[in-house]
Amino acid sequence: MSDFKNSFDPRIPVYTPEQTEVLEEHITEHFGDFPKVFRDNSPKEIKVDIAVIPPDDDRYFVTLVTMGLGAYKMKLPKELRTQKLDRAELVLCLPANWDFDTDNPHTMWPVELLNRIAHLPVRHGSWIGWGHSVDYSKPFTEDTDLSAVFLLSPSFGKEASVCSLPDGEAVNFYQVIPLYDIEMRYKIDHGTNALLDRFGDDLDPVVDLDRRTVVDTSTFELIDRVEDHACKIEEKQLDISEINGANHIAMFLRWCIDRDLIADEFQDFFAEELGDIRQGTLDIRRFIIHSLSGELTKEILNDEGKAFASFYYDFYADADSPCYPEDVDRVALEYFGKEKYESEEFADEAYLFLPYGDEYYGRISTYISKNYRIFCGID
Repeated sequence: MSDFKNSFDPRIPVYTPEQTEVLEEHITEHFGDFPKVFRDNSPKEIKVDIAVIPPDDDRYFVTLVTMGLGAYKMKLPKELRTQKLDRAELVLCLPANWDFDTDNPHTMWPVELLNRIAHLPVRHGSWIGWGHSVDYSKPFTEDTDLSAVFLLSPSFGKEASVCSLPDGEAVNFYQVIPLYDIEMRYKIDHGTNALLDRFGDDLDPVVDLDRRTVVDTSTFELIDRVEDHACKIEEKQLDISEINGANHIAMFLRWCIDRDLIADEFQDFFAEELGDIRQGTLDIRRFIIHSLSGELTKEILNDEGKAFASFYYDFYADADSPCYPEDVDRVALEYFGKEKYESEEFADEAYLFLPYGDEYYGRISTYISKNYRIFCGID
């Protein structure tokens, strides 16, 4: 808590005059001049003013930046206490024509949103940082279905991310990106990086009340896609066929077929093809590519198969959780040995070089079956 005395409750943390000067200079240099400030005239836990930075020749949007949250030192987990992450401010970008009307909640909700986020660490004795998200359960306004946010590094360049205070303390700036409910659920299930992958190059820091969602209901059915792996072969110019991008997907589907974890409707529709796969006369990789559009989805599986895939086939699983992609990498390491596994030839994609066939299937089946027993509570 700052030693600087303020005209409000002396227990409310505020920046010292020296800290305020440095903070305002940082905002001006990296975000722009702020001729207008929404003042917090009745602070409770903290005093959060919000600078309003209009568009200029370089920026086509309005920028809001909080000034006050960083006066409060957030309570960090023990393992992070040496990383100077306990002070933060927030940034939110709005369309250039945004017209703030203090009597109209449809235009003032971004200001209210920043205030609500800023007060969370104080009220809950917690902290906020990169990748964190907040779900508000209902849309911010009647004009949109956006109802959640996650925090990223500012889109204003690396130097804008941190303000060094005179006493050596650091204030970290985080960009507030509004999300739809379905995007929030995807982020919770798969993590921040997975959601960022969904946005790709289309992530615009400026709030768009009508933007298209980067996640739809079908996304939750997708388990894996051949194209996501075959593209690595082309991009890295690997000396293998692009069909190898389907190898590990085919192994998992073959195991599920052998264990009768396939949905009845799928079995009925593809009865002839599944018969050929069981007899070994149809390459299951080509079946996935040509008949399933290169996608392994949960609708292929029965209820038990879906639950097992959710449990095991997860690219974003925690380090200690069962993870099929990690087991595929383990098989590659065992098969090739450490030196070749890490060779330049494989370009960090050794799993794509595993020879397709019964030996591969036997090796990976050991891992799949082991984790299936764990899933069933047998081990």
